[in-house]
Amino acid sequence: MCNSHQAALTLRSTSPQRPKSEFPTKLYAILELADKIPEVAEAITWLPHGRAFAIRNKDTFMKEVVPLFFNQTQIRSFNRQLHLWGFHR
Repeated sequence: MCNSHQAALTLRSTSPQRPKSEFPTKLYAILELADKIPEVAEAITWLPHGRAFAIRNKDTFMKEVVPLFFNQTQIRSFNRQLHLWGFHR
């Protein structure tokens, strides 16, 4: 997963300002990454019908995937962002 870390870190470091609407875009990027990298898919994946996603391994998701895109360190913070953007269980 080293190459994906480098690519994501490059994307993260080159964005000068982060608009607030970036959360859904980053979430989608994470899910797209899961389609390409099995290690990410073990942490988060689309559900079979394609209208929702599931976090399959919270620890891996928060330690390996989220830091590539967000500054959050707790699953509760990530869940709060989901709810603020209108995502439902």
